[in-house]
Amino acid sequence: MRIAGRILAAWVVFGAIAPAIAADKTADEILKEIQGLKPPQFVQKPGEDQQKLREAYFADMKKVSEKRVELIGDLRKADPENKELVKLLPQRWSLLAQTGKTDEAMAEIDETLAKTKSETLKAEGHYSKAQVLMMKNRGNISAAMPAIEEFLKVAPKGDRRAPLFLYNVLRGTQDEAKKTAIEERILKDYGDSQFAGMIKGARKQRESIGKPFELEFTEATRGTTISMKDLKGKVVVVDFWATWCGPCIKEMPTMKKLYAEYKDKGVEFIGVSLDKKKEDGGLDKLKDYVAKNDIQWPQYYQGNWWESEFSAGWGINSIPCVFIVDADGKLYSVEAGGKLETLIPELLKKAKTAPGAGGQ
Repeated sequence: MRIAGRILAAWVVFGAIAPAIAADKTADEILKEIQGLKPPQFVQKPGEDQQKLREAYFADMKKVSEKRVELIGDLRKADPENKELVKLLPQRWSLLAQTGKTDEAMAEIDETLAKTKSETLKAEGHYSKAQVLMMKNRGNISAAMPAIEEFLKVAPKGDRRAPLFLYNVLRGTQDEAKKTAIEERILKDYGDSQFAGMIKGARKQRESIGKPFELEFTEATRGTTISMKDLKGKVVVVDFWATWCGPCIKEMPTMKKLYAEYKDKGVEFIGVSLDKKKEDGGLDKLKDYVAKNDIQWPQYYQGNWWESEFSAGWGINSIPCVFIVDADGKLYSVEAGGKLETLIPELLKKAKTAPGAGGQ
């Protein structure tokens, strides 16, 4: 009996009788198993080998992922129209593709698209097909364009993945005429999306060089009104940043050094905060950071994270982002990050030698 038991266990482990067992399970039982799958926890205790723990963690994660793939496949066989498959099948296809089984994923997606009656699952299938094709072709978006176009046809209204796909196509396109055509398509078909806003902002950046830069706000820590009109005659550095942004914080010592060097020489800094909403603690974190780190220049707290109107209107989608405005109040550069040591003296010199300048 012991030998027979071991043989049976081995057959189960290697999957020889797994299909028979899966066939005996109901859809509800399979779903319960899927819901019971929990990712491993990475917990390190003093003295433990971190490398071994990491290897064990990823090994356990792989087992959980493989089990998830298997169970979702079982559910698909047991109940092809189960409503939970709308969210579970894309997970299975993605995991298959991540482990190099793109052909298996593609075959299953095509079969699902041919058989399913669910319009929602059809949309998810086309989306997954495009994703898998990009994985298979190492990020080559052009190889996935037919699938992307199919997804765009059936994507539910308001699905942000539709303009995201097009925006990624835009970013991967070098031909200027094609880029413009994609931009126009996003603006026309998805004009209320954040990606349309990013395109408008990028265009605004390109078109605003050499034009007056306008900004007026209530300073976050002192409550005073700051206006670019009152700063005319000074070179102004505009730093889009946030307290949660690691690279922004890393740059702060350099910003403080430059501010200390130039604040009495005709230069002002303005911080434009993309910190989170006030109710989520964004304003408090900004005030605390400014106080603890002795940040002396004015801060514009917008109050709505990435959706803040001013920064979004300028197409700011990554921070830190630094603009610099010349002494005439005109935008000089939207790519001043890492270049301030050169740009500030250059613009100060330009201001002194301009016709009518006092230093002429």
